[in-house]
Amino acid sequence: MILFISDAHLGTGSLESQQKRKLLLKELFDHYAPKLDRMVIIGDLFDFWFEWKHVILKKHFQVLFWLKELHERGVEIHFLAGNHDFALGSFLAEEVGVQVHMNEYSFNYDGKSFFALHGDGLAPADWGYRILKRVLRSRFNQKLYSYLHPNWAVDLALKSSRRSRNYSGRRWDIDGWAYSEAAEKYIRQGNDYVLFAHNHESILKPMGDGIYVNTGDWMKHFSYAEYANGKMELKYWGKPFIKAVEPSKVVTTTP
Repeated sequence: MILFISDAHLGTGSLESQQKRKLLLKELFDHYAPKLDRMVIIGDLFDFWFEWKHVILKKHFQVLFWLKELHERGVEIHFLAGNHDFALGSFLAEEVGVQVHMNEYSFNYDGKSFFALHGDGLAPADWGYRILKRVLRSRFNQKLYSYLHPNWAVDLALKSSRRSRNYSGRRWDIDGWAYSEAAEKYIRQGNDYVLFAHNHESILKPMGDGIYVNTGDWMKHFSYAEYANGKMELKYWGKPFIKAVEPSKVVTTTP
């Protein structure tokens, strides 16, 4: 079984953030842990992630501890860089056991091919962000940022993250078609399942010989995707319905 999740944006410091972290760890993860083979985090698990030489943000301790425990149970964990947790260093791989992917992640499982990408900068209108992305991911610029005291650096980053979330949330009508077009392209290249995230809008859509999934978010929709027994499902934790695609690619809604 594979669990796909994205856009939890943990660590905003709000009571709401603490509650969704508890929901993620104590309910969703505990529920799936005994039966998981692999978990794919399609970016933005954290609202801000940065690794100083000797500092890791304490608010992420519980999540990191749980991921390490899951890894020690034999679960493969893959973490795709999002636009909020793009500054991924060696800590996650060396100390937690997470396999980090700075861009896309392709793999085969159960005789099927999967392609996952966070999706930031995917829409043609995001040309300005694509330039900014290069600036933010520059090793030189990240080195300069690391000289800031964490107390100041984190406050600055969280303010920027809040603006970014608000902007992304308003882009669905503009960017939805661009995501669908991109998914269709990757399916034509031979992928059975194409998974994006980033815009916080969950979707499961058969396309030609494949299926496009957007995992939505763990902020408003509490949505995620599950692949098991030849079937991809888009689920909503705590809500009484599931969007499922059987091998025949028939979409159903189950009360």
